Amino acid sequence: MGQVLERSEIEDEDKWKVDTIYNNLEDWLKDYELGQKKIREVESMKDSFLLNSQNFKKALLLDEETERLIEKLYCYASLKSNEDLANATYQELIGKASNLYQEYQEKTNYFVPRILKEDKSKILSFLDQEKDFESRRHNILDILRYQGHSLSEEEEKLLAAFSNVLGAGSEAADYLMDADMRFGPIVDEEGQEVELTQSNYSVYLRSKNREVRKQTFLQMQKTFGSFKNTLTTTLTSVINYASTSDRLNHFDSSLARALYANNIPTSLYHNLIEVVHNHLPSLYHYFEVKKQLLGVDEFHLYDGYVSTVKEINKKYPFEEGKRLVLEALSVLGEEYISILKTAFTDGWIDKYPNRGKTSGAYSSGMYDTLPFVLLNYTDEYDDVSTLAHELGHSMHSYLSNHNNDYINANYPIFLAEIASTVNELLFSYYMEEHTSDQNEKKAILNERLDMFKGTIFRQTMFAEFELSLHEKVDHQVILTADALSEEYYNLNKLYFGEGVVVDDAIRYEWLRIPHFYRPFYVYQYATGLSIAGYIASNILKKTPGFKEKYLELLKSGGKDYPGELLKMIGIDLEKKDFLEDALVMFEETLRSFEILNKEK
Repeated sequence: MGQVLERSEIEDEDKWKVDTIYNNLEDWLKDYELGQKKIREVESMKDSFLLNSQNFKKALLLDEETERLIEKLYCYASLKSNEDLANATYQELIGKASNLYQEYQEKTNYFVPRILKEDKSKILSFLDQEKDFESRRHNILDILRYQGHSLSEEEEKLLAAFSNVLGAGSEAADYLMDADMRFGPIVDEEGQEVELTQSNYSVYLRSKNREVRKQTFLQMQKTFGSFKNTLTTTLTSVINYASTSDRLNHFDSSLARALYANNIPTSLYHNLIEVVHNHLPSLYHYFEVKKQLLGVDEFHLYDGYVSTVKEINKKYPFEEGKRLVLEALSVLGEEYISILKTAFTDGWIDKYPNRGKTSGAYSSGMYDTLPFVLLNYTDEYDDVSTLAHELGHSMHSYLSNHNNDYINANYPIFLAEIASTVNELLFSYYMEEHTSDQNEKKAILNERLDMFKGTIFRQTMFAEFELSLHEKVDHQVILTADALSEEYYNLNKLYFGEGVVVDDAIRYEWLRIPHFYRPFYVYQYATGLSIAGYIASNILKKTPGFKEKYLELLKSGGKDYPGELLKMIGIDLEKKDFLEDALVMFEETLRSFEILNKEK
């Protein structure tokens, strides 16, 4: 792509059309003032919204309108800011929108507590009386589920008052890991001394120079090990708070509480660990293949991230990437593709890097906006794969928003990565089938293997360790740094097998995993890829009627719990078959990769 351009030098057709949200700053400020007014109106109904069905409906609709408006304000400010992070005008708008949302939460947070204190039959009678409010029934019933898991108003206030103090461990860990910790120098491939950081750790861990990745790995873990007691304390405080809160709210375990919001059966969590354990021999074989390709006598943990294939030097200009994505996803049918084509013509996508633009890629949009996609496209293979991935998010949002009212359009986090990963897998299989370049095919297969290794196997290992932490605290077992480090070390030995040298330093890796401060989140990465693998497999096999059912799933938004929605495509979250199918996909990819590398 050459020199990074100024924003003004980027062609208009290569930018997203954020002006479809607001034409100018004046229009934004008018809606900002309207948002302030609406917050006051919602607040004024605090003592009257439960008097009758009309007030109930009026208050909830007003609350939805207010939230929608604030989301729209924030979306515009955020997207404009990300075009150029140095633009102070939009940084200020983000601050104003954030403060407005905080005010909205503070002044309108009475709905759920007061609904929970009412008789269930009274609330349901409001829904029965207001027939055109039927679409809110699932949302209201979901709130009422918590009647057996709520505290008195005074108890809730007391717990809320202490929440910042009791949850401070996460913030302390962030400051320690991101600001205060220093990892010292290492010597890079050029023989130059460079400072090791959290940001460049993964770069040096993938170095072709084995000594560089060895010192990178050992030095990072050693540094975290030197803070083991402090970081054990910060994490323990977060887990203790979660366990105490869960117990006070009458949940049997922290796991049950975490999965309750999406009505996910706890059996799914245990099944995931069991199925992955059963397929660990295939992971051991993966490491053996990698060891042979690297030509090393011993395969260490720090050898796990370096690529064994040549980089794809081929360039993919945006128009070529667009063509490939449309062709790869054509298996999803004409309805999907006809909508997808509008992403390239109607201003969904901000394509290229420019000075000051935020890095990376994402899909972002609200109910009343386009499902925008930010890219930093530089003509690489990964950029095309990223395009397919992010458009998966945007298509899910588009289909959900256009087939549901506001309250049901927002699909849960549990489902959030599925559509994007389906697209990524379909693109991977399309490219594997259509390339005649053996090195390119190896790279495609290698990338897919790394996706499964990192997302299913590794995240399940994290999930297993995390479950053990919470179960110990739930049973009032004292957590100590040395005991947890030993447990994590043994878990690595299980997951890597006897063919890998499990370096002693790995016992401290758990200390640097930030997701552990967000209880029971990581399992969703593994289940998400498993579900996506099941979907992609059925689409590629052209299972009769499946792609139509999949589109219905995408159109369903959040109008029911994930488990109920997934039944539309034949997935039962209490069964293991879809988890098994995903790991079979990994094993088939590994066989193809191994055969390809044996060919002359």
